[in-house]
Amino acid sequence: MNELLRQVITELRGAWRYRWVAMAVAWVIGIGGIGYVLMMPDVYEARAQVFVDTEDPLLNMQLGAGIDDPQTKVNYVRRQLLSTPNLTEVARETDLDLRVDTPQGLENLIIGLQAKIQVQPGGWQGFEANLYNISYRDIDRATAERVVQVLLNSFQERSVEGDLRDDLQALEFLDQQMAEYRRRLEQAENRVADFRRRNAGLAPGDGGGFFGRLATLQEQLREVKTNLQIASQRRAALAAQVASEGEGGDGGAGLLELETQVLEAERRLDELRLVYTDAHPSVISAQETLEALRGRLVQRREELGPLVGGGAGSAVVENVRIALTQAEIDVTELQARERDLEQRIGELQQKIDVAPQLEAEHAGLIRDHEVLQSQYEGLLERREQLSFDIDRKRQGRQLVFRVIEPPLAPGVPVAPKRFFLLVVVLAGSLGAGAVSAYLLHMLKPVYVSPDTIYQELQVPVLGAVSMAWTPRALRRRRAAEGVFLVGIAALAVLFGIVILAMPWAVDLVGGLRG
Repeated sequence: MNELLRQVITELRGAWRYRWVAMAVAWVIGIGGIGYVLMMPDVYEARAQVFVDTEDPLLNMQLGAGIDDPQTKVNYVRRQLLSTPNLTEVARETDLDLRVDTPQGLENLIIGLQAKIQVQPGGWQGFEANLYNISYRDIDRATAERVVQVLLNSFQERSVEGDLRDDLQALEFLDQQMAEYRRRLEQAENRVADFRRRNAGLAPGDGGGFFGRLATLQEQLREVKTNLQIASQRRAALAAQVASEGEGGDGGAGLLELETQVLEAERRLDELRLVYTDAHPSVISAQETLEALRGRLVQRREELGPLVGGGAGSAVVENVRIALTQAEIDVTELQARERDLEQRIGELQQKIDVAPQLEAEHAGLIRDHEVLQSQYEGLLERREQLSFDIDRKRQGRQLVFRVIEPPLAPGVPVAPKRFFLLVVVLAGSLGAGAVSAYLLHMLKPVYVSPDTIYQELQVPVLGAVSMAWTPRALRRRRAAEGVFLVGIAALAVLFGIVILAMPWAVDLVGGLRG
């Protein structure tokens, strides 16, 4: 502890050599600080108290579960009061907009007003929960009062009449926008419908897309070919059975052949009638052929009647013939189905180069339609909400707002706190002087005691010669120390005089500045 105290005393003795520099620094900073504090403009605060009813059930529904939170209510009232339209009107009515000359400057001014205008709850301990204090500070007392007054007037007008008028204008604008989007949406729907009509069978929405339909048809074709192969094998087996088990020998085989020819002729005639009328030569020729075959079939059956008409064997042969006939019909149907699928697959394969372009065009049309649909639905939702708000306001549910205490700015400024600032400046100037003396001592150190020499240089000191002061030199030294103390005391006295004569000093500096 003694070593630390000795070190501190040593440093102070070294810094004492530059005490005149320290006093000069303290005076310069002190006088400059006094001038700065006195030149700071006075700031006045205007206050008003208002009543805002936040207990409306519909308002509670809008604010949600947090309506019981006082801070939630304060934030809601703050948003209502400090809306951009309100503050823009305040800036214009109070000529604050004359302080800026660009749109960006006006925007910054509005942001500054939102930060400077304070909204705080005016009740206490749960009483008068709907009272709110509104305050604003400005260097001009009249401007501070006018800003608060215009703010309240603007909000009151907008909340009662202007708010409803603006909502009606917004509703009209939304109706116009919805009509425009409805027209564009109908045009988009017509473009999609026209695209599908022009590209029937190729549009992505028809059966899962072009490539999906092609793959489906190819799969169906493979299935039909498999079934056709099975049906042909079954028909061949039945025909062999009839030929081997029939009791009519060659006559039975001929009868079977005639029946097959009749079935083929009937199928051929049906196909021609799908394409041509009954008067077409091909149809007439097919009809004559069918009639001739039927005549021959009847004649052949009459000739072989005794052979095919009785016995258990003939019954078995007849059943086989019936199954053979059904097999012939199945084969014929499968062959027709095969030809149809091959034709449809061929048509799709011819258009395989244009299908991706059609799908891309269709995707663009659908995307445009979905965007317009989303925007239209958003406008519709906003219109419904706005209509609800208008109905609520027309039924007297608008925000209840009353001024309890009009704006008033006391004649005594609330800022700056010059007494506190002057005390800080005095302490800062003395501290700056001391720091400057110590820094000079660190830049130009000296050894002020034998112990310091030994500690710094590790050189043993055999002795020290003290300064022998003559009476005259001693008087001069004490006089210099007295002047230094007087200089420091004079600085403190100057600060005291400024503090005591604060109003006069402020007016004097204000007059010089003006």
